[in-house]
Amino acid sequence: RLDTSREYILVPVEISGHTCSMGHPEYNLALGKRRADAAREYLIVKGVRAERLTSATYGETRPIADNETRQGRQINRRTEFHVKKGE
Repeated sequence: RLDTSREYILVPVEISGHTCSMGHPEYNLALGKRRADAAREYLIVKGVRAERLTSATYGETRPIADNETRQGRQINRRTEFHVKKGE
């Protein structure tokens, strides 16, 4: 929920972009970056302070499901939000 992110106005967050393993690894890194950046820009437009949001790409390097199945590949195409502790 966006309202929750406003409650923690000073907490830094990394937005990471991930892909399935289809395609070239370099392309997937760029695609993951575009995903993360799009999510970051959306949050900024909705009022979250830009300085607390960073974006990163992991491409296909951190799958959470089996890339050998259609469903697994779909699950691996995602963005994640991670609270950066101690900053």
